[in-house]
Amino acid sequence: MLRLLRTLTAFLNVLVLAPRRAVRFAMSAVAFNPKLGPLRHVATFAILYVLFALLLVYVIAPIRGLTGQLTMHDKIGYDAERWMATAIYDPKGNFAGTFDPRLDSLRDVNYTDAAIEIGDYVANPDHKSIPVRDVPEQYWQCLQYHEDRYLGGILNPFGIDLTGVLKIPYSTIARSIALRRPALGVGGSTLPMQFARVIYKTPPSRDEGGFTKLKRKLGEWWLAPVIYRELTRGGDDTKLKQWAANHIWLAQRTGGQPLHGVEVTSRIVFGKEAKDLSTAEQFVLASAVNKPIILLEGNDKLNEVRLDRWRYITEVRARMCADKLVTDEAEQKKIMFELMELAGGPPDPKVRPKLQEALEKFAPDQAKRAQANPVIRANVLLPAARYGLREEMKNIYGFAWRDYVRGVTTTFDIGENLAFRQTIDQELSLLDTKWQAKINPAYTLDPKKVSADKAVPNVVVVAADSNGDIVRYYETGETAAYYGSISARNPANGLYDPNAENRMIASTGKMIAAIAIANEGRDSVDSLYLDTQAPAQGLETCEKHGTERVGRRAIVAFACSLNGPLVNRTAQVGQAKVRKLIDDFGFAMPPAAEIGGTPPSTAAVMGQIAGAPRRVQHMSATILAALIGRGSKPLKMPSLIRAYDYTFKGDAEVGRAQNQQPPLTPSLLIKRSALPLLKTLLQAPLCYQAGGASHGTLKSLSHWCATRRTDLRLHFAKTGTQVASDPNATVDAWISGGLQFTNGAAYSYVVVVGTGSTSQPWATGLHAAQIAAPLLDKLLQDLAIHAKANPHRELLPPPRPIVPRVRSAPVASVDRPVVTSTVARRDTPLSPGELQRRALIPN
Repeated sequence: MLRLLRTLTAFLNVLVLAPRRAVRFAMSAVAFNPKLGPLRHVATFAILYVLFALLLVYVIAPIRGLTGQLTMHDKIGYDAERWMATAIYDPKGNFAGTFDPRLDSLRDVNYTDAAIEIGDYVANPDHKSIPVRDVPEQYWQCLQYHEDRYLGGILNPFGIDLTGVLKIPYSTIARSIALRRPALGVGGSTLPMQFARVIYKTPPSRDEGGFTKLKRKLGEWWLAPVIYRELTRGGDDTKLKQWAANHIWLAQRTGGQPLHGVEVTSRIVFGKEAKDLSTAEQFVLASAVNKPIILLEGNDKLNEVRLDRWRYITEVRARMCADKLVTDEAEQKKIMFELMELAGGPPDPKVRPKLQEALEKFAPDQAKRAQANPVIRANVLLPAARYGLREEMKNIYGFAWRDYVRGVTTTFDIGENLAFRQTIDQELSLLDTKWQAKINPAYTLDPKKVSADKAVPNVVVVAADSNGDIVRYYETGETAAYYGSISARNPANGLYDPNAENRMIASTGKMIAAIAIANEGRDSVDSLYLDTQAPAQGLETCEKHGTERVGRRAIVAFACSLNGPLVNRTAQVGQAKVRKLIDDFGFAMPPAAEIGGTPPSTAAVMGQIAGAPRRVQHMSATILAALIGRGSKPLKMPSLIRAYDYTFKGDAEVGRAQNQQPPLTPSLLIKRSALPLLKTLLQAPLCYQAGGASHGTLKSLSHWCATRRTDLRLHFAKTGTQVASDPNATVDAWISGGLQFTNGAAYSYVVVVGTGSTSQPWATGLHAAQIAAPLLDKLLQDLAIHAKANPHRELLPPPRPIVPRVRSAPVASVDRPVVTSTVARRDTPLSPGELQRRALIPN
């Protein structure tokens, strides 16, 4: 035991004395050895630098990694969130681009090339990359071989490579000789150091001085161990590989705009997802690190550089990966052959034919840039819908939607929607010219006239199919008013609160009154509703503002949107029943109602309940579903998103807010027995006639009444005009409804023009029939074309079987002869159009 103690003591003594003796030997044998002459200074520097490298790699780096992880964990997590881009695809899965960084960041975004200092906060330049789900393995292997082959090994255990640090003096001397001036050399930047460079600093520039470069290098050494430890926590390097696939600069278009990450670069360069890349293509992208692919052609000199760089990537660096990393000879030959084919020239940015056609047709001046830049591509192809897509995700996940979603597939054809947008823009220009005298000076309906002094009110024109998928989407501005008012969006988490909505839905609320009345089963189109302000003459027309106290027919009240008769009749249904309908549809009652003010019946009829245009359309969609026989199927809110591509965190639909409007089941809101009356009452604004003339609030669109068209079997709609305290001050013009074509295609829609605020009227004396109806006419024309290309015969009622009426066999009689008929009699069913016509005969 004593011998063991002596041995241990001697060993500890050697450990303590060895560094001292080593330093003494170095000082005497090298630093102060006169025999070495001036070389002793070089040798001293070399020894000290080696000691510095050893301390940096094996002492400072692990300590910095451990302490930095404790203080920088949250910051790195936030920075990772703001780098994530969200991809957008059309219904066929074609890549339409990514969100603009200004729309795709939680709190801030710096889309310049330099850091911006705001007080004590420094906003570093951002990049956006589509996060990968599974890192392409061959990409990772090739990238590590080129950039950091000792990562995690004895030469680079904590994010700083010993060989890279040691070669800086040599590269400094070599570079200074080549440039004939003092120049700081470069060392092998590890992947964690490159992450620090890309994420927290600007990339090195050619004109940076020695001190700037030294400062940058020291900063990278300071951050790299922290990043490495954070990304390999618990010995799992999955995050490290994901960062390597997400945040490395791989390509750029002519003039800049780099593409970061293998996912977005593979879509632009090769036109496919990262998971579908061949091994050769993975090697090419991994070999583009520090030599990014130049995507677009330029002048002759640039084209020469572009070709030389591409050949260097494919013929040198990528072939090196194939030679060193692929052991199977047959597979290696296959990869080499593919690389030879790729080396012929850099590929042009890939855009699918339909999207390319849309770019060239609707944005020819930006088509070239949009090919290579996914942000510009999305901005051009989805000028308004990208705001709606973002708002829909915020409604579900709040501000944290990027944590759960890496891509969305839209519900509408992008090219068709751009053509529709152009049509609406032209119609708005015509309306602006026609009604300019009634439009307030601070507003214009023409989007081209928007300036610092003129704004466009919210213009929303949206249609969705029978499944709730939006097929046409038009909006002005960037606030996505279709999804609700800004004031109803929680500033803390971004979620929309329907109970905080303040946009009143005007007379479209009478659809709730129609449901409530029809559900009772007591009324018919001829039921009389008391009107205390009826005119002396013209009770069958839309004449108002009289002094007579008489009854007016139900169909007249709904066709003409008469407030008095409908307020009286709806109150008789019972406030509890009306309030339940209001709540079930998700509308907000007026604030005064909660303290005994406006009763639900009055609030519904007068349109004093509040709701987003999306919620009004959902109500119309529910009525449509009930009328076409789909009442038992739950119906989702109208949506711009057909499918989500979730992150790992978002799988299984994790993270969704709990206060979302659930799907509505029409049969739970509308009784089956109520459908005939409800259908007639809500078709009346379009179809009602008296004395051979149309008198409904939508008489200008009477040609869209289903009984007057051969291509329609159903069409209902309700208008509304919201005014301020001045009854002539127009706030909102509404129309909402639904229709079904004879081939089964069915659509709900909503049209809104206004500001949504009674304190901000935008016109004087303009109503839905003047402003919203012309926009609806354009929408209906477009939907008729869409319906022809998208029939849904499964939505039509099954044909009634034609059964011959068989007479009983004749019985012999002595009084008269037996007479048999040789012609079978049949009952011929009436067409849907004839049934509707007969239902309206009393009108």
